[in-house]
Formats: sequence, C-alpha cells, structure tokens
Amino acid sequence: MARTRWTIGNWKQNLLRGAAEELATAVVSDLPEPVAEGGKQVRVGIAPSFVALDVLRPWVRPQGPLFLFAQNVAAQEEGAFTGEVGPDMLRDAGVHGAIVGHSERRTLFGETDTTVARKVKLALEADLRVVLCVGEGLEVRESGNHESFVISQLSAALSQLPHELMNERLILAYEPVWAIGTGKTATPRDAAAMHRSLRAWMEKHFGSAGADRSILYGGSVKPNNAAALMAVGDVDGFLVGGASLEAEAFLQIVRLVVSAA
Repeated sequence: MARTRWTIGNWKQNLLRGAAEELATAVVSDLPEPVAEGGKQVRVGIAPSFVALDVLRPWVRPQGPLFLFAQNVAAQEEGAFTGEVGPDMLRDAGVHGAIVGHSERRTLFGETDTTVARKVKLALEADLRVVLCVGEGLEVRESGNHESFVISQLSAALSQLPHELMNERLILAYEPVWAIGTGKTATPRDAAAMHRSLRAWMEKHFGSAGADRSILYGGSVKPNNAAALMAVGDVDGFLVGGASLEAEAFLQIVRLVVSAA
C-alpha cells in the first residue's frame, strides 16, 4: 500500500484571524493540481491557533483540499478542565485532526508520555487524525542514545492503542528537538535512519498496518533542504514550522513533496 504524503504547516502562536485567513487563501489558491483535486496520496494540512479554526472552515471538506488540524487536544473527553478543548469539540468544529506530543508541549508545558498516550487514543477514538510527534534533544543525540530514546517515546504513546485504531488516521512526525527553530537540520542520512527505525518498530508491533504509517520530518524544514530530505525515500513529507507562515515558501515545499510522490 502506498503511503500518503503529507505537508502540514504548524502556525504555532502566530497570526490573528484576518492574517490567518489571508495566508490560507494564498495557500489554497495555488495548490498543485494533485492536491487541489483531492488526490488521496498527497495531502496538505494547516494547524492555526484555536481562535482561527472557524475562520478557515470554508476550506474544510471531507477530502480537503486543505485539511484542518488543531495544534493540541485535551487528554479528557469532557468535564471540569478549564481551558481544555476535547476531541469531540474539535470534530464538531469541523477540524480534521490534531498535533499531539509536539516537543514544545512536552518541554514547555510538561506533557508526559502518559498524557500523550491518552491524547492519541481519545483523538483517534473520536475519528480525528493524529500527528504524533517524537524526537530527541541535543544532549540525547550527542550521547548516541537518540534511537532508543525516540523509540521509547513512540512505544509509550501507543501503549494504550488498540490494534483496530492503527489506521491511516495516525501520522507520525520525527522532530529532532535540537533542529526546531535553530536553523539546524538533521542530515538526510540521519533522518532516514530514524524513520527506518520507527517504521521497523511499527511493523514489529502492529504488522503491515503499522509499517504503512506516514512518517513526516519536522525541524527547520525549508524549501532549500526539503528536496534532499525527500530524496532519501524514507521521509513521507513534512511538519513545517516557520516556513509555513509564508505562503510561497510553504507551497514550494508542497510542490517538492508532490513531485516525489
């Protein structure tokens, strides 16, 4: 089974509603034909702030062309949890999926592997797509324990997941923390090696359903390094940070992903 190629822009805490609408309009107006026509193997998503999700609903359709992701989701379905947004709330708002376990959520807001695991399970049970992020910091990378560290994150995040929820709605994203916002990027060889390790673990524990998961790279992705990363063959697309805030830069990355599909 051919793995789906994704390019997903994580806008983080940027853009007021008007600016978010302008950026989404610019992206949609110039999407490559395979994406604009709803091709199943090449998809594009954006993750604006919570307050801008409703502004972007005009482009929300069951099969795109632009998939709408939240940057986070609650670890509870509902209840007395001030400030949280549950998975059913996101789906009711027309959102297609959520980013879970991003390194900034882990390091800045103290999210644990246990919290991430709950979020993954609840979001998939609510029929949302999930972009599950895993990745190591510079100290771990330099120690040489980066592979075992990242695999332990993956194992913990999927520890509560029934096999029936292992489907195309689960997307993995490898984001070396030392390459986020630093201008550094893992070499294509480094990225490919980690992606192969992740896929091997997925196949071992979930069979072909696990091996077929899309695995994206995230970490200072830009048009000038995306082509080399795609060329290694183990990268299924990108989770894009800063470059996704510029329509043309983001679209250049989308085109590179489409051309490699």
